[in-house]
Amino acid sequence: MSQEPLLLQAMGGLFSEKADLSDVHYLLDVYCGPGGWALEMAFYHPNIEIIAIDTNRHNIEYAQAQAKVQGLSNVHFICVNPVWELDFPDDTFDIINARFISAFLQTQDWPGALQEFVRISKPNGIIRLIESDEPFTSSSAACERLKQLSAQALALHGQSFHPLRGAVNSRVAARLGKFLREAGCQRIQEKAYVINYASDALYNNLKYDSLKVLYKLAQPFLCAKGVAMQSELDQLYEQMLTDMLTNNFYALWYFLSCWGYVMKS
Repeated sequence: MSQEPLLLQAMGGLFSEKADLSDVHYLLDVYCGPGGWALEMAFYHPNIEIIAIDTNRHNIEYAQAQAKVQGLSNVHFICVNPVWELDFPDDTFDIINARFISAFLQTQDWPGALQEFVRISKPNGIIRLIESDEPFTSSSAACERLKQLSAQALALHGQSFHPLRGAVNSRVAARLGKFLREAGCQRIQEKAYVINYASDALYNNLKYDSLKVLYKLAQPFLCAKGVAMQSELDQLYEQMLTDMLTNNFYALWYFLSCWGYVMKS
């Protein structure tokens, strides 16, 4: 939730890929997490009916509570699983927004998910995919090692497209256009973004807080996949937190937005 304004600023708005949303009536947000983007969209576009879905019940309950507190009646949060078997009629949504969903899909799930997105999209509807091949690139050896271990575990779990096992780059961003084309989308476009998380950058604290949680929660998964022992993870974790607070720490996060229009006969 705290990083949502950062992403919006970096991307130039909630949906900079389409300046005029006056013809958008129904929108689906896939793997919405705690609902930050969907809540913002509902607030600034009260005429759009928004459905946001996630497989995590706690995320959905939190988002529902936020919508109620903010008095947003045009956004609805639903717990679903899996995303390639959605209970929506054909030709329902004008926009489908799917950001950073690679964390929840194995490589073989992508074609089915995209076909389902196309099915429930209206003709000439937009499907937007946003992905990052790696969490960031930094000057910290501990950060880079944790990133490498995470990539190894994800590869073992079937969530990396990289041909070399253990590579830190998942190679998913480069495939977004291919996924959209194979699903039948046309007029596909891409735009890259970068956010600076250096120690003297404005958003270093946000990334610090995010990674402090992320890599702690990831430890059981990394241990279960056998890529590291708990003792190594504890040591790397503490060193990462120390490194991120030093004056000579730098880090950049690159991600790609890729969108296409659904063509139906």
